[in-house]
Amino acid sequence: MSARKQVLLVEPHSLFRRTLAGIARQLAGVDVHETSSHEAGRVILETQRVDCLLLNLGDDLAGLKLLKILRAGQTINRRDLPTVLLAEVVGADAIAELKALHPQRLMLMPFKVRTAFDVVVGLVGGEAAASAAVKPAA
Repeated sequence: MSARKQVLLVEPHSLFRRTLAGIARQLAGVDVHETSSHEAGRVILETQRVDCLLLNLGDDLAGLKLLKILRAGQTINRRDLPTVLLAEVVGADAIAELKALHPQRLMLMPFKVRTAFDVVVGLVGGEAAASAAVKPAA
C-alpha cells in the first residue's frame, strides 16, 4: 500500500476550506493540511513534503510571494510542485507574472467545490483518483 497523498490548502474562507478538505479526505483518501494564512502555508512548505498545493492568492496577491518562494527552491518541496491558484480577481498585469511561475491551473471564484475536488484528484492521481471514481450505490 502506498502512502497517502499530501495536499496543502491555503485558503482564508473557512467554509470552503473545511468543505473541500473534508470531501478530499473522505472520497479521495488524501491528507489535507489546511491553513488560512500565507505565512502558515510557508512554514508548512518549509517543514513538510506535500504532493499538491492549492493556494488562494488573496485580494492583495500576497499568495504570489509564497508561490515565488516555492518556485525559487526555498522550501523542502520540489520547485515544480503541482499548484492550483484560487482567486476572486486577477488583473491583466498580474497574469504574465503568474504564468511565469507555471501554476497548473488558475481558478477564478466562484466555482463549485466539486470542481476544486476534481482538480485536486487530477493532480494527485493514483489511488486518490481511483477511490474518488467509486460511486456509492443509490
